[in-house]
Amino acid sequence: MKLWRMVAGVLGFAAVAVGVTPAWACACGGYLPDAESRARAYGENALVRYDGQREQIVLSMAVHGVSKKAAWIMPVPAAAEVSLDDKNTFYGLEAITAPKVVTRTTYWPFRNLKITDRDGSVGGAPRGPAAVDVRQQMTLGPFQVARLGGSSASAVTNWLRVNGYVVPATLATNLTPYITEKWEIVAVKLAPKETSGSLSGATPPLRLSFASARIVYPMRLSKGATTQQTVSVYVASDHRVDASQLPDPSVQPKLLYAGRVTDRPELTGSHNYLTAYTVSYADPSRITNDFTFTPAANDDEFQRITYVTENDGWPSTLAIVLLGPLLIGVGAALLARRSVRKSRA
Repeated sequence: MKLWRMVAGVLGFAAVAVGVTPAWACACGGYLPDAESRARAYGENALVRYDGQREQIVLSMAVHGVSKKAAWIMPVPAAAEVSLDDKNTFYGLEAITAPKVVTRTTYWPFRNLKITDRDGSVGGAPRGPAAVDVRQQMTLGPFQVARLGGSSASAVTNWLRVNGYVVPATLATNLTPYITEKWEIVAVKLAPKETSGSLSGATPPLRLSFASARIVYPMRLSKGATTQQTVSVYVASDHRVDASQLPDPSVQPKLLYAGRVTDRPELTGSHNYLTAYTVSYADPSRITNDFTFTPAANDDEFQRITYVTENDGWPSTLAIVLLGPLLIGVGAALLARRSVRKSRA
């Protein structure tokens, strides 16, 4: 596992170093890149906590490049409380859901050869038109946050444009279902502290908390993306959950982990059953729904397995190399002798 992580890290660093923009974007909502600065989000983690009445979504994105305008839009079904979350949240979740390493021994004449099977499994800004309800504006760490309601998607996108957000041509169309359903729109702008500063690496996790009768993870805005969309969602509730409604019914998410976790601050009380999924959408235009998660039929646990094959060391290898031919020869002689006896009989 360490070898794969090392390779992935080197490749990721090399891609950034040569100016290659990875084909990832924020799958939680509408990521609005700053075309001038070429800032991009190339990774995302999301923790969804649910206690039966309120839902929390914790987001952290990896950003490369200098950004003054880059932002993302997150629709939520009810008025949201927005705050920063613990910066170490996702380190703990990644450790919990990592594949279990199972070592298998080999006696071939290669010392410390490792072969891995990665897929084994057992405020103050100008107000917009009257049709937009600016409910709150605040600054949280490197973010400028606005909570918006609106009578139409065009009114909301006009407000975003007036207030310095980059607005793609398809945003109003993709926002319309949320506005029709009276969802609140949380607009988050990346705001470096210095004019010439840059945002890179993982952003501080941002937490949105709101009332909800179901576990939902907004995805419909990703329909407007032009590159592959990848998202990993960690769902913490009282039981294991299934992805009962899919953004694209033709693309099934991959289960990463399922089990109770009792020793992590991210998962408290009785809502400590963690179910983790990941999924990639090669054709985001096929996305038509949000994720909805519902209780599974049982709380069966699941953890991926990575098999690592290691040589037992030079003593056993030498013994096999030296004794192997002798044992084979003895076995062949015994078989020949038995054959002779049978023929005489």
